[in-house]
Amino acid sequence: MPKNSDHYYITTPIYYVNAAAHIGHAYTSIAADVMARFQRLCGKQVNFLTGTDEHGQKIARAADAKGVGPQTFVDEISQTFRDLHVALGASITDFIRTTEPRHIIGAQKFWEAAAAAGDIYKKTYEGLYCVGCEQFYIPKDLDAEGRCPIHLKVPELLQEENYFFRLSKYSDALKKHFDENPHFVFPQNRQKEMRQILEDGLEDISISRSVEKLSWGIPVPGDDTQVMYVWFDALTNYVTAIGYGARDDSHDAFTSPWWPADAHVMAKEINRFHALLWPAMLLSAKLALPEQVVAHGWLTVDGQKMSKSLGNVVNPYDVISKYGLDSFRFFLFREMPFGGDGDFSFTKLEARYRADLQNDLGNLLMRTIAMAIKFCDGKVPPTTPGTHEELWHKYSEHMNRWEFQPALEIIWDYVRALNQLIDREKPWTAAKEGRTADVERTLYTILEGLRQIAIAVSPFMPETSQKMLAQLGFDYFDPKFDNLIEWGLLKSGGTLIAESPLFPQLAE
Repeated sequence: MPKNSDHYYITTPIYYVNAAAHIGHAYTSIAADVMARFQRLCGKQVNFLTGTDEHGQKIARAADAKGVGPQTFVDEISQTFRDLHVALGASITDFIRTTEPRHIIGAQKFWEAAAAAGDIYKKTYEGLYCVGCEQFYIPKDLDAEGRCPIHLKVPELLQEENYFFRLSKYSDALKKHFDENPHFVFPQNRQKEMRQILEDGLEDISISRSVEKLSWGIPVPGDDTQVMYVWFDALTNYVTAIGYGARDDSHDAFTSPWWPADAHVMAKEINRFHALLWPAMLLSAKLALPEQVVAHGWLTVDGQKMSKSLGNVVNPYDVISKYGLDSFRFFLFREMPFGGDGDFSFTKLEARYRADLQNDLGNLLMRTIAMAIKFCDGKVPPTTPGTHEELWHKYSEHMNRWEFQPALEIIWDYVRALNQLIDREKPWTAAKEGRTADVERTLYTILEGLRQIAIAVSPFMPETSQKMLAQLGFDYFDPKFDNLIEWGLLKSGGTLIAESPLFPQLAE
């Protein structure tokens, strides 16, 4: 069956389990979750996939260093990534592991499809191999000291007989796709980088390793002396998770209501694999290409690259414990433009917490409900006409374009405007002067505005959204974008609830 138009399929990379999860993994998964929640708000059925990449030389060496078998090692680390997604409030619908039978079977069938297309061949190869990247480099791609540009280590010189994928065969097809799809890679500077690589020319890529050198991998179909190279194994998870290889019919017959994926989300260092190698693999296997590859930048910490030696690797659990999950999620996209590099700072986080969350939003809700309790017997006053449809359509446009910071700025402009309305209209003065209609008009305008704000922030701060709606007595909430743009859904006479502040004082 062809893909359903009301289906939205979004993925994170499957995270490599050679070490525990950190804030960089959290950033990617929360970004994907924000978009997944927004698409649900727009009425889409969402399949949100994440998982763990569990084969390769790095993992074999890490397990050996720990003195355990590789399966035991990956079982333990994979569970930490599952736990992290729960802690992050990520609304995932599937978690795939490359050691699962469904993936192994599908990856082998994908290999067979590429082989049937004449795109896999065997040859002896000598090259510079970076274990950290799990890829071969040519000298021009190394830095001035001959090191991998990502891990700053000199690659190992390897010589062995491997299988190769005819990546060069698809150069022209990929150029055509990039030309016809100018937003295939987000942001635009990443699209330009990939287009330049295409202009420089693609080379065929090694896609297997000798079992003598690496036994921890998926066996190559028909050749038990070789295992799949980690990227050719790992990338196929996006289709094995939705059923590729589960049936015995021909490769050409694979269809899914979820494929092609709407967005593959990842950090920029693996953009090349997703924007060039993966599309070429899909063309070889006669599958549709994903709609978009989203390659965000790196996070530094107080202006420095995260490093164990510097002791500045941020544990997301520590941030959540002190500041709360929603505050953490909010800060990542309020402070830093998504797509580019960003700097994580506890000082900046606390400043945003106090200014944007406590003073602007939290105080707006608390004092508005307090005034309604005092002047309107704790009930929602009579409905006042109004509209902000154009405002929320602009918000929607930003969200669909992965422009999270401008979308949040629209919300906070509105929050500030409502705070200014209180200061300007002074409901306490109007009540003292007996201008009941003015009090009710002002308070309804703010309360209904808060209802819309609660829906608009829900992709970023789902718990905060629910708390706001509960205090507004909006227990008949139907989470659809239509309810964001429609004015007046907060029913007159509804009971308002005063609770503790949304964002409490931070512990010293």
